[in-house]
Parts: sequence; structure tokens; C-alpha cells
Amino acid sequence: MVKYLYKVILSTFTVLFFTGASQALADGVETFTDILNKVDTLNCTQPEKIPDHYSNKLVILSDDKRALLENRVKGYRQMMSDFRQMECRTQRQVLAGNKGKEVGYLLVDEISSITSKSTDTDERQHSVCNYVFNKEDGAWKIVLEQCTSLPDYSIRPGDDALYYFHNPVY
Repeated sequence: MVKYLYKVILSTFTVLFFTGASQALADGVETFTDILNKVDTLNCTQPEKIPDHYSNKLVILSDDKRALLENRVKGYRQMMSDFRQMECRTQRQVLAGNKGKEVGYLLVDEISSITSKSTDTDERQHSVCNYVFNKEDGAWKIVLEQCTSLPDYSIRPGDDALYYFHNPVY
């Protein structure tokens, strides 16, 4: 399944690259990056408001598993109660994107990081993600989030006890 996802992502990127999708980045996809930045801000401050940015028809795929938005909200809420001075950061590089009248997408390379003073936590995840957006009642909503984990070579094995769990060597 993971090999299949890699093939889908690689072929999507290849097709988009050769069809001039890099030109589309200048055509208004900043609307989508703004939505993702809002979600990033809400993750560690007000996770209950995250669903406002997602469609009711949402599908979340993380590696080879399907995830539920309500479980993500519960997870962030639990982390906020468990950790002191939790901080969330996401570095995102847009690789391709396009915005139509009703549908748009982004292909991004992102590194998410959650740190905490209470347990010296520093969890990082490097992924390539596809986001598909749909216009619903005049507002853009995320209808598909598909992320595949990648090794983060900026994390040395001694920096994170879960390094090899999150970044298996194949």
C-alpha cells in the first residue's frame, strides 16, 4: 500500500510538473495555503475549530491508514492538557497547485513539529501531502488530505527517541 501511495504521489507530481502546474502557483493558490496556516494555528490553540475548515465529505489518509477528524481534534485537546507550553510549527513548501472555480489542490512538502517544556517533547514528522479543496457555500473547504511520511534528515537519531519509528530505514 505504501509503495502504491509513493507511486501515486510521484506520478501526480510528474504530470503536474510537465503540464505547467508550477505556473499555477501564481494563480491564486495562496488561498489554500492561508487555510492550511489557519488550521496549523488552531491545532495547538483551539482544536475544536479545526472542523470549520474541512468538508463534511472529508477523507484523511495518513500513510496507509484512514484517519478521522474527530480523533485528531481529541488528540490535540489531550496533548494540550498533558503538555505544558506546547508549541506547534509547520514548515510547508508548495510543490504544485491549481485553483479552479469550484475545485483546487496543493501538493506540499511539510515538516510538522510539536514541542513541549513539560516533557522535553520534540516530535517531528516529515511528509509529502496532497490537499484537495472544494468550494462549499462560497467558502473553500478541505475535502481530501493525503499525507505520506518521509524521512526527515534534519533529525539526528539521538534527537528524538522515536526517530526510527517515524523514519524507518527501508
